[in-house]
Amino acid sequence: MLDRQTIEQALISAARQQGFTLDDKDLLELRTSVAASLAAKERHKQRMTAPAYQWKKPAPRR
Repeated sequence: MLDRQTIEQALISAARQQGFTLDDKDLLELRTSVAASLAAKERHKQRMTAPAYQWKKPAPRR
């Protein structure tokens, strides 16, 4: 899996090759969107590998 920094650099270089000039706002948006996507991917991975939930009736208090 690629790390965050590699993905960011690839997107920045692709944008520059297409002739886009990226200001600070664009770079911030790019960094946050990459970080959010990777975090969502990690959450999905954790949900898929978690064991199935099994509800157990609680024991009576007395």
